[in-house]
Amino acid sequence: MASDDDFFVIRRFAKLGARVALFMQNRIVQLEEAVQAEDIGCTNESGDNGTFSGDSRIRRQELMDELVWRLERYQRFVLDYSELKSRPDATKRQITYVKNWLENNNHPIRPAEVAFVEKEDLIPMVPRVKPPLRRFIDKFDSKVRIFCWRRRDKKLTQRHYNHPNNFESETTIYSEEERIDKFATCVTIGLGLFMLIAPLWLLQLSYKAGPDMKARLKIITGFLIGFTILLSVVTVARPFEVLAATAAYGAVLMVFMQFGEPGAAKGR
Repeated sequence: MASDDDFFVIRRFAKLGARVALFMQNRIVQLEEAVQAEDIGCTNESGDNGTFSGDSRIRRQELMDELVWRLERYQRFVLDYSELKSRPDATKRQITYVKNWLENNNHPIRPAEVAFVEKEDLIPMVPRVKPPLRRFIDKFDSKVRIFCWRRRDKKLTQRHYNHPNNFESETTIYSEEERIDKFATCVTIGLGLFMLIAPLWLLQLSYKAGPDMKARLKIITGFLIGFTILLSVVTVARPFEVLAATAAYGAVLMVFMQFGEPGAAKGR
């Protein structure tokens, strides 16, 4: 499972985590109430609540000592738990990979120890945010098995103890992540260049055909819609970032339209 990030999925234990957090919180609340009771008792006995080093109440000192390590554990747990909760869920593709690997290799791990794969709170050990285009390539890759995107590496499927050939999986094929990323980058750059160059020529052809403002507006509108869809598909940009980029792209297209108008240069 450590040979590839898509194989390494573990449980989040969200319900148990919430239960432990509430248990730790309740215990700290009890200690807090006990400290407050000690403070009230000290006040009623005309004692001094304004000192730590000269505190004469042994019980209060014991409570404070316990609060130190309990609060530290509680706060560390809450931070770790919140970070764990923010991780994305394991995808169906990742879970399927693990199940297929177990099935194809005659279940080399005891069923009780891999039963967690059937649970619903699985998360990837190394989460990776992928744009829709990259996720589409992953699905396409798993079905078609394009040669240039895949490699069969026996070293990654061997157990490095006893004998080097103790365990080999002939059915395990690893994807060249770097190659796929480069391909997705090339596709993105190509589409971006097309969205910049194509409207230039189309607008120029529309000027030669005649002063038809509606035709030019249709061209700009079409490319604005296409640009918005392109950003949503090939990037992980948030909606307001997509709108901001589309507005900038629209401004560029309007500049293209002005440069192509007959007599525009003379007017300037």
